Amino acid sequence: MKKYVNAVEGAAIYGLGKTRIMALAKEAGAVYKVGNSALINTEIFESYLEKFREPSRPLPAHIWNGKKRHHISVQKK
Repeated sequence: MKKYVNAVEGAAIYGLGKTRIMALAKEAGAVYKVGNSALINTEIFESYLEKFREPSRPLPAHIWNGKKRHHISVQKK
């Protein structure tokens, strides 16, 4: 991955809108102004994003039972 991206590239990479990614990047201190352009340092930005990580949770028993696995068979015509 590139070390620096612009807002359009960052939005595509992270699945966020341009305005939202720039706001988060500014909060992270990952924005570099070069003339009229703004670049986002992806290393700093990704470190900042880790603060929002939520721990994984196991699926409820009614959705997944580790002992029984249901397979859906597909019949060929």
